[in-house]
Amino acid sequence: MKKLLSIIVLTLLWFLPASAYDIGQNVFLNACTPDPEKYFDTPLNVQDVIFEVPNKIIKLEKSKYDRNFQTLAKSNININGNEINISVSNFRDLIIKDNNGKILSERQISGASSIYEIKHKGSVVAWGVGWHKQCREFHKDVDFTVLRIFLPVKSNNEVKIDWRVFTINLSQTYKATINSKNLILSDAENIFASYNAANYYYKGSQYYEIDNENGFVAIADYDDLNNKIEINKLNPGKIIITLSKYNEFELLEKYTKENFADIYKDLTENYWWNFYYEWEDYPNVSESYKKLLMDENVYHSDIPPISSEEIANIKKICFSKDNYKDMSELVRNCYYWYSSLVLEPSIK
Repeated sequence: MKKLLSIIVLTLLWFLPASAYDIGQNVFLNACTPDPEKYFDTPLNVQDVIFEVPNKIIKLEKSKYDRNFQTLAKSNININGNEINISVSNFRDLIIKDNNGKILSERQISGASSIYEIKHKGSVVAWGVGWHKQCREFHKDVDFTVLRIFLPVKSNNEVKIDWRVFTINLSQTYKATINSKNLILSDAENIFASYNAANYYYKGSQYYEIDNENGFVAIADYDDLNNKIEINKLNPGKIIITLSKYNEFELLEKYTKENFADIYKDLTENYWWNFYYEWEDYPNVSESYKKLLMDENVYHSDIPPISSEEIANIKKICFSKDNYKDMSELVRNCYYWYSSLVLEPSIK
């Protein structure tokens, strides 16, 4: 009987209504979907760069968005003596003001969100609102599938709010960007394959330098990127995608031949194979795999994982030539199984 009562009490505690919360209590969303059904006791912290601001309960009454209590979140940024303040009420209503109370930006967030402070070298430089649509249970390459970043920019003694929507893959890239002079964030890009089911969602990156003087600046030049981040600290798959994106095929050839084993370990563990759509003649595939690929009764899912023998075959072909003339030739000979992944970023 006592055991049964304990189970009943624990069950009731587990399903306590929102009224069990108290005024002044902090709740967090942890970027878990745009319509979260639960609240968290601790804030989201992404690599000590993105920090969730507490949502303080201010009323135990239903909000206009039909949540069982009302909340307010606040944060501020100081730019050369100018204090800029942001608030989000009831997870939806956002307003940014300067220290004189002038409204710089005001909007209704499309889904429920906390404020996420974005810090560089310990100082808040921007804010974000957004979420991961699948609560990081799927598409784990990204921390936020949507993060609208609000950046105060001071120019000619006037502060304005610049904003941009990112798909943030900070956990995949922060080691390379953490020591940069200004904040650098990667916006995850999709890499398209020969058919949609094989697309590499969120596997690519476009890097942006972000500061309170120049706003968002896309890094379009490889030398500029190489000077601002430590590319060698990315995982091998990210390195080859980056070198391909900037069409640095000579550097990619050098990196490939010096790091072949590490590259293929990362590729086989974290990326699925897919041929570039124009190369379906399978010229660099061993006979055993070619037979499977050419069999119309064999589905993509029936092809076994790339074996160590097949990787040895790839290496032999790749290393058989000292210099390649362009990215296409290099990828065809060294990355045939992953040719869509490596080549597609360079032909956008």
